[in-house]
Amino acid sequence: MMKKLFIFCLALMAVSCIYPFTPEVKDGSGTLVIEGDILIGNKTTVTVGHTVPINSPNVEPIPPSGKVWVENDAGEVFDGVEDPSNPGTYSVDTQAADPGKNYRLHFLDRDSGKEYVSSWERVCTAPEIDSLSYNLNYEKETLFIALSMHSKGESFFKWSYVEDWRYRSLFFSMIKFVDTSTSPRRQSGHLEYRDVYKENIYICYKHDVSKKIMTFSTEKQTDDRFVDLEFLPIDQHDLRIQDRYRIVVDLEPLSKDAYLYWENIKANSEYNGNLFAPNPSELVGNIRCVQEPDELVMGYVNVAQISRKQLIIDDIDINFYKSAEPYLEPEEVRENQWVDYYFNMQYLPYATVFPPGDLTITYWAPSRCVDCKEYGGGTYEKPDDWE
Repeated sequence: MMKKLFIFCLALMAVSCIYPFTPEVKDGSGTLVIEGDILIGNKTTVTVGHTVPINSPNVEPIPPSGKVWVENDAGEVFDGVEDPSNPGTYSVDTQAADPGKNYRLHFLDRDSGKEYVSSWERVCTAPEIDSLSYNLNYEKETLFIALSMHSKGESFFKWSYVEDWRYRSLFFSMIKFVDTSTSPRRQSGHLEYRDVYKENIYICYKHDVSKKIMTFSTEKQTDDRFVDLEFLPIDQHDLRIQDRYRIVVDLEPLSKDAYLYWENIKANSEYNGNLFAPNPSELVGNIRCVQEPDELVMGYVNVAQISRKQLIIDDIDINFYKSAEPYLEPEEVRENQWVDYYFNMQYLPYATVFPPGDLTITYWAPSRCVDCKEYGGGTYEKPDDWE
């Protein structure tokens, strides 16, 4: 999301002026961006950075050195810890925070000495996710992930999700080519049986997160609920549903001001070239600089309890996935062809013609059809929390 905000702000600044203008950039930094909501009953994650300067679009901004903490109106303070592997990202433990208090976020920029603080916000009450399900549309060849929910006095919402899936390569490899070349000019090697448990290249896992801003409102409805809100289409040929698919949805209630802020961001991220589109100054959130109240800061800190729901789909149960791969005729490869197939054609062996012990003639296929990592871009390592 932070990267999207960088690109979005850069695009707006590039088209919002009619007359040519070269801004004076003294220190190479752009507008400060603070992203992250205070999540009561969960861990809060806050990311701090700068937008990309218009005259240096290829520069990767360095996050300011700082300190983050959360405060409530009873005087309790929850200190943030910066992720050493991801500078500019802070974690604040607000799992035991009292939902009956008001909260605000602080950021101290150690480089400039300036402090930034969000406005006091009440805790928005978590909605109830009644179901997270899927609908199969055979005519459209699409599986739709659907959400049903009802609120508890809230009318504005934002949601996000994380996905993990297990998939398989087209061919299960029982043998492998061992490269014994002594130099690039002398290519050689032989075949061995593969330890399929220790040298798995058949089953892979992949992870992804939602990238679009997803908001909705029940303000104009007679009842504060949604039933089977289809928010994620998955094509019938998509590897995500080839074997096992898992999605975890976080549903967050918003204050009305937070909702309007994200609606504005969403509209501008889909910018269509209209010169009358809002410029960055109209995207002011609820964060202010204590020393310089007129300084532009991007970001809106919402305070809320969230609801979370998980859905697991096994294709063995729904039998919906259809491979889009054309039929591949097996290649019978003899011993004197192994080197050519491996080095020049980039094929991999996967089975013997005369099992169980004869490796004179074997079946080969393009490496992407045998190695799941090449096939779907995933990893061999199973997620720690995979069921």
